[in-house]
Amino acid sequence: MRIALVVNSRQDDSEFQVEYEPAHTIDLIRHGIEATGHEYVFVEANETFVETLRRVKPDLVFNRAEGLRGESRESHVPAMLEMLSIPYVGSNVLTTAIGLDKTWTKKAVAYHGIKTAAFYLCSSLKDAEPIKDGHPYILKPNEEGSSMGINEDNVVPNSAALKKKLKSMLGQYHEPILIEQFIAGREFSIGLLGRPRQEPEVLPILEIDFSKFPEAKGVFGQRAKTVLDSLEHYICPAKIPAALKTRLERISLDVWHCLNVKDFARMDYRMNSKGEIFFLEINPLPGMDFDTERNDLSFFPFMAMKGGYTYDQLIRRLLESACSRYGLKL
Repeated sequence: MRIALVVNSRQDDSEFQVEYEPAHTIDLIRHGIEATGHEYVFVEANETFVETLRRVKPDLVFNRAEGLRGESRESHVPAMLEMLSIPYVGSNVLTTAIGLDKTWTKKAVAYHGIKTAAFYLCSSLKDAEPIKDGHPYILKPNEEGSSMGINEDNVVPNSAALKKKLKSMLGQYHEPILIEQFIAGREFSIGLLGRPRQEPEVLPILEIDFSKFPEAKGVFGQRAKTVLDSLEHYICPAKIPAALKTRLERISLDVWHCLNVKDFARMDYRMNSKGEIFFLEINPLPGMDFDTERNDLSFFPFMAMKGGYTYDQLIRRLLESACSRYGLKL
């Protein structure tokens, strides 16, 4: 079987390239695909990738493309693959579109009874006028991933600070801004790994230990993930009671099903001092970086390694999950 890895390659270290795949991750995925004994093909997800796919004729695509532009950019490659009848690893057009839009994700999970923090979507300063109480709030670009545009100064204590930050972010990101009630407390990340004809496997839960880097002020944003980053900040498996572990797993499985997720995803939660769990967001195309020399590790493969997987085994499991859905033999 010919398996094509379709990605957007990282060209620099700018904020707007942070979601794209660095060379070491591409090499790791290539090695994992080749370890299955199948043929590997690389395809850059640029404006000509459809022509490239028609030329190389893959039997399966390992989709890692974040998209080039637009509010639904993570859905572009899945849409083209479906149009060409090419099977692929990962969630479909609608799930990736919803997952990239923080507000639509929150609406979808709230409809299914999953608790999420109060929120507003603002495309202008006027849209923020109804926000009179409920502070503090945190502001996030609505259609970005990898904590783009999010740092500790995004938490605002009052209306004046909110409007000032909103004006700045609208000018910088040129997209709607999610204004979400800030939940002070513990933060957890949960990875789910699909498996044939079964419920997805919940990987070891990861907790972010904010006590190790107080300068982040309880915000796991871009600065926390880069400048302040250290493996010492993450507890995996999280040291939590069995009942809390079960609750987080059950909520994550509910999110998986209500958003029709396929093969893999990572979900983030906050828990306040009362023990209430709030869904934050989902990444149906979770990072796959695992460069131990540069301490550049994405949560999803990190959790998988804590669950006993090698990187090659993780790639095989993802391929098995997708192949099972399409009736392919790996």
